[in-house]
Amino acid sequence: MTAQRWGPVILRDRRLKISRLEELNDPFELLGASIGEAQMRWIMETLHEHWSETLGMICLSDNWQSPVMWAHYAEKHHGVCFGFDVSDRPELINKMDYTPDRLRHALQHTDRLLGVNEALLVQILRTKYVDWSYEHEYRLFTNLKDREPDGNYYFDFGPDVELREVILGARCELTAQLMASEIKNSPAPVEIFKARPAFDSFRIVRDEKVPAITVDAS
Repeated sequence: MTAQRWGPVILRDRRLKISRLEELNDPFELLGASIGEAQMRWIMETLHEHWSETLGMICLSDNWQSPVMWAHYAEKHHGVCFGFDVSDRPELINKMDYTPDRLRHALQHTDRLLGVNEALLVQILRTKYVDWSYEHEYRLFTNLKDREPDGNYYFDFGPDVELREVILGARCELTAQLMASEIKNSPAPVEIFKARPAFDSFRIVRDEKVPAITVDAS
């Protein structure tokens, strides 16, 4: 999920950078609904502007073994993947839905906001184009507040997002010993291990030749 130089920093600070809408790599983010009708386009543009200022997200996956994910989001396998236990509270974590077509809803011109309701907004927040389905994405949405001096927003590790694994990329030069030294006061054990390309499939797997380290809970 990150270039290797940020791995120790994230462990030391025990927090993740929150992604903002304009920082994401898909121009259709939060625009899953069809906006061919002018009034719907106005509503979605207004919501998009509001979400850009108020809504942040942590993007997660349920599959660390995808070589494509390592290539796209971990500095071409030089980076680090963090594994978390995440609360399954529906108001916290959302599984993304992938579809080949934009969502289509008939506008109700006699209703408030033309019939755009909370259920539709949640559906829009969870919808992406089917070509992104390889990501197996889950999203943790959070409000943007307490901006740091560096201009970013952060989400602290805690009971809802608990670090349990640190996986070093196949080309990562960091050592398990170094990463273990950065883990302080963890409420749960954290396992650190190395990854490598599999010998008989297109998957990333554990490198059993490199000893894993488990940092015990404090």
